[in-house]
Amino acid sequence: MRMTTRRLFGAAALLAFATTGLLGGIASATPVVAVSGDTRATVGEGNVDFGQPGNGCEVAGLPGDERETMPAGTFSVEGVNIDITANPEGYVLTGVVVKGSSAYNVYPATALGEMPWEDLHPPINASDGPAGISHWFVCVEEAPEEPVEETTPEETPAESEAVVPSSSNTPAPSAPVTTSPAPAAAGAENALANTGFEGTWLLVLGLALVAAGAAFVASPKLRGLLRR
Repeated sequence: MRMTTRRLFGAAALLAFATTGLLGGIASATPVVAVSGDTRATVGEGNVDFGQPGNGCEVAGLPGDERETMPAGTFSVEGVNIDITANPEGYVLTGVVVKGSSAYNVYPATALGEMPWEDLHPPINASDGPAGISHWFVCVEEAPEEPVEETTPEETPAESEAVVPSSSNTPAPSAPVTTSPAPAAAGAENALANTGFEGTWLLVLGLALVAAGAAFVASPKLRGLLRR
């Protein structure tokens, strides 16, 4: 009877120990579901890192290439929170990955909207607060080139096509007047020639009168005849 009782107590203790171990194993095998703690982010389990085999952005489901560092003045980190205020020169951010503990938050640019992007953090840990930042990186694409505006030079009318304003008060341009000297010498010579020719009879008459007067004075007989 005593042996039977001891065996029952031993079996019960062994059963209790086995049950406890089984429950503990089941509990430890149950994965802890990470929570992003931010409606703008989606949570990912495990590790994702910059420089690991493959593209970290591709693993996180973001377009572009991973970039670990940001230029000074474009971001700030305070505690577990990251603020991003500008894109790197020549690039556009497509998203941010923030790793903490055994999970990471993925912040796509489409969910963050216009900058600044503030209070980006890792997933929530067991203490109901964001885990400490293990590492973080951004995903970028080259910024599109801005179109160059082509300016067309203003056309100016050619000199030959210049428009002359029409007005009744504007005098028309007059043609240059060319004056040539009249042939005065030839006219004068002709006038002198004509005058000399027409006065010859007067000269002959005068000479005749002079000759008659001289004869009258020289001949007494002629004077006597004239007196009779």
